[in-house]
Amino acid sequence: MDAVVAGHGQHARRRIPSLEPLVMAASPTTPAAFRCPISLEVMRSPVSLPTGATYDRASIQRWLDSGHRTCPATRLPLASTDLVPNLLLRRLIHLHAATLPPSPSPEQVLSQLAASHGEPAAAEKAVRSLAAKIAPGKGKQASVASAVAADLDSTVPALLSFAKGGAGTDARVDAVRILATVAPEIVTYLTGDGTEKRGRVRMAVEALAAVLSAGGVCEDAKKALITALVSGDLGRLVTTLLDAGPNGVVVLEAILTSPVPDADAKTAIADRSELFPDLVRILKEAASPAAILCMAAAVQVRGRPARSSMVRAGAVPALALAVAAAPTAAAESALMLLVEAARCNDGKAAIAADAAEVAAAVMGRMIRVGQMGREAAVAVLWLSCCAGGGERRMREALAAAPEAVGKLLVVMQGDVSPATSRMAGELLRAVRMEQERNGMVASSYDSRTIHVMPY
Repeated sequence: MDAVVAGHGQHARRRIPSLEPLVMAASPTTPAAFRCPISLEVMRSPVSLPTGATYDRASIQRWLDSGHRTCPATRLPLASTDLVPNLLLRRLIHLHAATLPPSPSPEQVLSQLAASHGEPAAAEKAVRSLAAKIAPGKGKQASVASAVAADLDSTVPALLSFAKGGAGTDARVDAVRILATVAPEIVTYLTGDGTEKRGRVRMAVEALAAVLSAGGVCEDAKKALITALVSGDLGRLVTTLLDAGPNGVVVLEAILTSPVPDADAKTAIADRSELFPDLVRILKEAASPAAILCMAAAVQVRGRPARSSMVRAGAVPALALAVAAAPTAAAESALMLLVEAARCNDGKAAIAADAAEVAAAVMGRMIRVGQMGREAAVAVLWLSCCAGGGERRMREALAAAPEAVGKLLVVMQGDVSPATSRMAGELLRAVRMEQERNGMVASSYDSRTIHVMPY
């Protein structure tokens, strides 16, 4: 490393030997001057800008590489982007680090975590310590993974318990990130048989679902996990995950929507005969939004064959219940699946068989979802009431739905595509004709949506 040393009106250049890489975790006792203003971590290689502010080399280099030409701390423009090593500060950080007690090993931290039952503060401290060791650039990820993998039966439940507990969001994400370091090892638990091993399988599936659904886990770790999952017997994998319930469905949906598996692997999963019957069962038992998303992913993979399998499995009544009661995002996905069902004759027949429930659910949710959900709601009603002559039972059920005319008018005048607006208009005419045929229309129509003008 070269450094410029000023002295008595002249400049001299001398070679300064490199110091060993500095690894020191930040703690409440760490002086603020030792922390990088960008990362707030202890600086490993302090460098100074022309403004006089000092940063860790990796952090400020990323700042400059992204196109910034100002000092992050002072906001002053930079006359130069040269980085001058701050060797004095580096030496002070080394001296301070030498006075600190040695950092506990991953094995010691895991022992503290296992012994922290009923003490959230102690558990959070242990998780934070492990998370600091697996941070990028710390070089301790392999040792942490090895320590966790050495006793999966106790460490995985402890980390899962913490991740589901009352700790802060960041701490819960840290626990899942630690689980991600041993996810390939956890995959080996999915082949267990017997009562005791089935418990381990459920624990493993819960851990894998947490890793794949967490926002704080890097995509490379998720891709490595999915690669490990699909490298074995896919048939056994699907059966195991479906037996595990909603958590298993989360894992299946992640596999089907990931770019990692090839088309043949995804097709093999979507073609499993037990897939849709078990997804319908899980949706009915647990009202699982993940089951809806997994159905949608399977239909996306296989198209018409999966659509028919979904209808034969009895998905229409379950999806109608989900439309009525599920959170908004899941309800929109359920509406789009009903659209897929209505595109085939078996699906239309299934919708007509539950006409009252489907019409009530769709109309009840039509204006309580986003634009995509409203357009899907209109599409499923139009396909089942109007397309190809439609189904009389659906038209009767739609005409009997509360405020059907007013809600269709709201959609027609709202922010929807021209095609959706036209379909809503056709539905409106079909509803009025059905109401007139059955004597349901009064001499003067009284709508609660008086602020909407049809033309």
